Amino acid sequence: MRKKIFGKRFMEEQRRYEIAFSMIPNLKPTDARKLLEKVGSAETIIKDKLFHSIGNIPTDKLLKRADEEIEYCLKYTIKIRFLSDPDYPYRLSACEDAPLILYGKGDSNLNAKQMLAVVGTRRSTPRGRENTEVLIRDLAVLCPDIIIVSGLAYGIDITAHRASIEKKLNTVAVLAHGFQQLYPPAHRQTALEIIRNGSLLTELPSGTPSEGWRFIQRNRIVAGLCDACVVMESAEKGGSLHTAEMAVDYGREVFAYPGRPTDTSSQGCNLLIKNQSAALIEEAEDILKAMNWLPAKRKKIIQQKLFSDIPQNQQALFDLINTDDSISLTELSERSGFGISEILSSVMQLELMGLIQSLPGNLYSRKTI
Repeated sequence: MRKKIFGKRFMEEQRRYEIAFSMIPNLKPTDARKLLEKVGSAETIIKDKLFHSIGNIPTDKLLKRADEEIEYCLKYTIKIRFLSDPDYPYRLSACEDAPLILYGKGDSNLNAKQMLAVVGTRRSTPRGRENTEVLIRDLAVLCPDIIIVSGLAYGIDITAHRASIEKKLNTVAVLAHGFQQLYPPAHRQTALEIIRNGSLLTELPSGTPSEGWRFIQRNRIVAGLCDACVVMESAEKGGSLHTAEMAVDYGREVFAYPGRPTDTSSQGCNLLIKNQSAALIEEAEDILKAMNWLPAKRKKIIQQKLFSDIPQNQQALFDLINTDDSISLTELSERSGFGISEILSSVMQLELMGLIQSLPGNLYSRKTI
């Protein structure tokens, strides 16, 4: 079977040893990396049985499991990336505990110019989900090539993935199990959509079940893949805080949405901000400015299409407000035909949505970044 697989798919023999090496039990990623750097290749490690002091498992059994995994990946078009491969995500490879192997299904450039983790509590509030949707919506307009990374969990994670799909942003879901199952099962349809709009990613071979500790292990991949991490909502303790801590350890930027002191779902975010582990943000532009993801020496106007559902009268006033110059309250009334009180009510709503700004002398202009 192995000859057939490699002959048909032109699979390198080396890949077999790389997968076998990654399957050695009790071998920590940091130790595996040191051993690989010392010896030079996975093939040498396996052939010379240099791993027996770590995981005493027969070589032929490891290779048999590797062959089975290769066959499974070929059958289900799962891409395999080894740590030394040129398309292995460079951000993740810079982390000392990066996984040896990544299994991926879908089409994402894991070395994209801009990658952002969006994480939060499974017990999200309506406010947290709304903030997540607004963030993704705005990023889709202001930074359309960005890739959103999360963990497919209930709450903020799945909201981020679904909002990304809706706004046609590429999104990556990092799993805490192998590809023969999906957790949670309720997110299966979204996972299928992610494959068409991004990727599912895991370090674990097929058949590996989801266990509590693996979700913590998974978090390092979410953090390591990205330039920055946004915590939307979190209790005082939770997996998203662990992801944020890992991001800090990796030298990534961390951002958090603040909440009221009495909101238990925001206590973790507030704590990150209070401890200066995360920067306070309130909108997508805050992230883009901090990350220097805005074009240099260029003002980007907040596009009306961010708010395509605004009432018709507000839309009419917004269209009258010039992007470069200001316009007076009197002129708005003359050109729109609306009364002053109606205009004041509408422009206040436009200001609250961040579309326009008021200036001294009853003047208004579109808000710029």
